[in-house]
This record gives sequence, C-alpha cells and structure tokens, in this order.
Amino acid sequence: MGPIGLFDSGVGGLSVLRQLQKVLPQEDYVYFADTFHMPYGPRSKVELERIVFSICDFLLSQQCRAIVMACNTASALVLPHARRCYQEPLFGVLLPGARAAAQVTRNGRIGVLATEATIRSNAYPEAIRSISPGIEVYGQACRSLAPLVEQGELEGAQARNAVHQCVVPLLLQGVDTLVLGCTHYPFLLPLLNQVVPPNVSLVDPAEHAAREVLAHVSSAVSGGGNTKFYASGGVPQFTRVAEGLLGATVEPQAARFRIAANGLIVELE
Repeated sequence: MGPIGLFDSGVGGLSVLRQLQKVLPQEDYVYFADTFHMPYGPRSKVELERIVFSICDFLLSQQCRAIVMACNTASALVLPHARRCYQEPLFGVLLPGARAAAQVTRNGRIGVLATEATIRSNAYPEAIRSISPGIEVYGQACRSLAPLVEQGELEGAQARNAVHQCVVPLLLQGVDTLVLGCTHYPFLLPLLNQVVPPNVSLVDPAEHAAREVLAHVSSAVSGGGNTKFYASGGVPQFTRVAEGLLGATVEPQAARFRIAANGLIVELE
C-alpha cells in the first residue's frame, strides 16, 4: 500500500500530520507544504481549485492511496468538487470539526476562528446547522494568526495580542465552544488557553479528522512510519519552523508549480 498524502498552504497541516501519527503510527506519509501560495485565505475558489488539483495530482504521482486536505479553506471550497473528480479517498478537516463542535456545545452557541475564505464560505455554519439546526454559529476571520505560526512566532506580545483580538469578540457573543477553524491554530493552544476561560471548550478539527481517516482507510501492512516532505517555496524557513513544531528533523525537497498545456502542474526541482 502507498502512503497517505497531506497538504496545506504551509506548516498548519502539520497539526493534522501530528494527530495522524498518533492514531496511525505505522503509516508512511507525504506532506506537501504549499508555501509558495501561502496564504490560501484571500484566494478565490477558482484559483484554489487549480492549486489544490495540481497538488492532488502530484501526491497521487507519489503513490499516495488517500489524501487529506489538511486545510480548512481547501476543505470548505474545493473538497466537494474534488471528491467528484478523484476515485481515491479524499478527507477534509471541516466536517469532522463541525460534528465535534455540535456534540460538545451545551448552550448552542459556537464560535469559529478561521481564515477569511473559510468564514466567507459560510461552510462551518452550514455544516453545523445541518447536524443541529438550532445552533447559533459566530465566525471570526483572523488574518494575523496563520502568518505568525508560519514565522514560528508562537509566544510574545505580538502573538498574545493577535490571539486576544480574535478570540474576545466571540467570547462576547456568549459562545461555549470555539472551533480552531484553521490547522495553524492548534500550535497556538498555549496562548489560546490563556485567553479562553475554562468553561469554553476548544475543538481541534485535526484531531477528529485523524480519527475519520483511521475509521475509513485500511492500515498499511508494510508502512514504516516515515514521512517525506515537499515545499513549494521558502524551503529553509519551512524547515526551521516545521522542525520546531514537530520536534523532529525535517528534510523537505523543493517543488515548484508550472503552467502547462493541461493546466497547473507540480514538478520537483
């Protein structure tokens, strides 16, 4: 069996990889960091489809037997279409997070921290209300949090202020559950726990997405628990930050996007 592929616009999807390695430690993984197009948040659906499809094609060329869109923006805007175009299993993080939040809330008021594109898509409110129609969902677009994680700035005054500015408006709405609607945000949990009161539950969709993969993908017989990394830009920066987040050696291979006659493609440098 081939490895499981994952991708995100940068280091955020490493939070999903980390969770997958907990529940499926024997698996091999291929992680694609699309640092060239980071951030995904401001991009249009059409542009994201071109990018995401080219990454999926690349991961399949690496013999991946399943792909995890370890990105809420891609999960919200591209995953439904992609599932109609690929035979291989495709997983996202948004719906598992929505299910978990709907189960956790006690007062029926849920806040979602996410990128501009995820909030604009209205995907979380639609998903949560399809599970429990009476729930009220409040979204907060956070422009600054993912870039901070990309720089490895997980503490200090700037990061604390950014977290505070994103979280407080949702707390003022009386939410009792907060969804970390961007895979970068779990790396800010120490700061989030300083701002979010104990009676408000934090939902990490990465954790629940990993459980969904576990439930639907047959375990590899010969996997060795190895991970290959690819980055589409800023390889030294990605390496430095990824090693800090994972606490392990990361040796990514450079990849680049190229416009070809049949569309956008990814090739190794």
